[in-house]
Amino acid sequence: MITDMDNLQNADGKSPNNTNESYKSEAIQEEQNQNVIPLKDYEKFDLEILLNEARILLKNHPAQELKEHFSLIREAAKNKMALDAAEKREQFVNEGGDEIHFRYDSPLKKEFYVIYEDYKKQLSFFYKETERTEKENLEKRLEIIEELKALYQDPQENNQNLFRIFRDLKTRWHNAGRVPAAQANNVYRNYFFHLDNFYKYLDMNKELRELDMSHNLEVRQSIIKRAEELVSEENVQKALNELQYLHRLWKEEAVPVAEEFREVTWNQFKELTNKIHNRKAELNELLKKEQEDNLAKKRAIVQSINEITQNSRDNKHGDWQKAIRKVNDLREEFLKTGRVPKPHNNEIWDKFKQSTRNFNHLKNTFYKNLKSNQEDNLQQKIALIEIAKEHAESTDWNKSVKVIKQIQEDWKKVGHVPRKHSDRVWKEFKKYCNQFFDRYKKRNEAENEKLEQNLSEKKQLIETVKNYTTAGDKEKDLTWIFELEKSFNSIGKVPMKNINIANQFREEIDKKVKELAISDEEMQDFRLQAIFNKAKTGKNAHLIDNEIIHTKKEIDDLDKEIIQLDNNISFFSGTDQNSPLLKNVYKELEEKKNKRNDLNQKLRKLYQYNSEENNEKEPDNSEDNQV
Repeated sequence: MITDMDNLQNADGKSPNNTNESYKSEAIQEEQNQNVIPLKDYEKFDLEILLNEARILLKNHPAQELKEHFSLIREAAKNKMALDAAEKREQFVNEGGDEIHFRYDSPLKKEFYVIYEDYKKQLSFFYKETERTEKENLEKRLEIIEELKALYQDPQENNQNLFRIFRDLKTRWHNAGRVPAAQANNVYRNYFFHLDNFYKYLDMNKELRELDMSHNLEVRQSIIKRAEELVSEENVQKALNELQYLHRLWKEEAVPVAEEFREVTWNQFKELTNKIHNRKAELNELLKKEQEDNLAKKRAIVQSINEITQNSRDNKHGDWQKAIRKVNDLREEFLKTGRVPKPHNNEIWDKFKQSTRNFNHLKNTFYKNLKSNQEDNLQQKIALIEIAKEHAESTDWNKSVKVIKQIQEDWKKVGHVPRKHSDRVWKEFKKYCNQFFDRYKKRNEAENEKLEQNLSEKKQLIETVKNYTTAGDKEKDLTWIFELEKSFNSIGKVPMKNINIANQFREEIDKKVKELAISDEEMQDFRLQAIFNKAKTGKNAHLIDNEIIHTKKEIDDLDKEIIQLDNNISFFSGTDQNSPLLKNVYKELEEKKNKRNDLNQKLRKLYQYNSEENNEKEPDNSEDNQV
């Protein structure tokens, strides 16, 4: 690249060795003008913001000034679309799709390339226009050369007019613009050749030369003044671009000057140039440090993704979900991290893509295997749905309640099914379970109403007992009590919380029995007689047998309780016999033994009744046996 020092090597007005320096300076100036538009860290933007940024740039700036911007935007957009496609592929595979059938284009892809094509068309139009204007500029410069040549070969003006014409020619040359690169070298060489000849002509015309050098000194002083202002310009790149223009102006408009001013002005300008370039160097160092820091961050992110991949080989579904979230966060962090040194840009991007690709491959392998397991789980859940369906209208309540509750537990134990079926099978299973339990609830509500009704009837019987006045006839009173007991027992169950109502009824009955002064033995005999009387009606052939079975069970239960109490007493072997607790145990033991004796007596009477009844039923064949 041509430096400002190169441009000023011949600031003394002698013909330059490289006669197309001015042309090259124009090219450099135009190329650097792009950087006046601030570059942004486009990798941090999402795709939609990138599109908007491209639109705004293309609307507000010429396409030729946006080459680096659109190059960076295009690269960032391609990366975003690639990552978007990778995420969609991952989702497709996780939902049961086969990766080979995956097809996806970002909704914004077409829109982006429409903008990019518009940029390329505008750039192409600029190049065509540039080619046309360069040809026109070539003609202008050739005309200027001819006019310059005529100034010293065929002078026809006085010194004042000649100087004015010469300054005008230099201004026209300065403003003439670029020419085709193929002709540039010859055109500039030719121009400086005749410029050199003109200066030789001026050497012979002292007055004209002094006028020219005085004017050139003024130009130098204005250039130096502007350079001083550029030293404090905040936008370093803008200062550098304008400095390039000042160097060109110095070369084309500010030489020669008087000998005593040549080195002084040049040294002033050179010192200011160095100050501006030093600021550029400082800026470059800061940018370099920032980009190196970004490179270190991105390498650390890639390393983290690789470690997550390595540690995920034995992951289960929940572990994979956590790993996916971590990698997504790292991916976002990578994209938000700024630019890296250009030599490392492709390298770190390729490593990042490879690390995410390795992670996704391992993850996709897991979910492909999981998909197979999920198909098995789906079949298990379909089987549970069929069971739920079979019992949805069942009236075998006890059995079906157990079955439905069991398959609900089984459902929880079955693993995940493919996502596309998950919602459907769950809703179907829940529908049949709810269908059964809704019916079961209604049935229970009806049953509860019946229990409440039974409770009400039993309470009424208790009130009847309370309000009963004895007739003074034991048999009549006992018959009334017995019938009332039968009525109470014939009423169905009551709510569980009111089950103690039977004890309340028994307490009231016992009170009436005490009023009648009837012994337990009389009461038992009366009840037995009532059973015998009912058995004789023949309406219940198994009444006595059932009573025998029931009584034997009561005796067996009492025997167990008596044994338990005897065992409990053995624990009190060293206890004072007057201990209240021990006395209560003895009292309870005595009561149970007495009750067992009563039941044994009742059982003997039941057996006796059975025996007598059987004898009465045996046929009398004595007459048939007579001869």
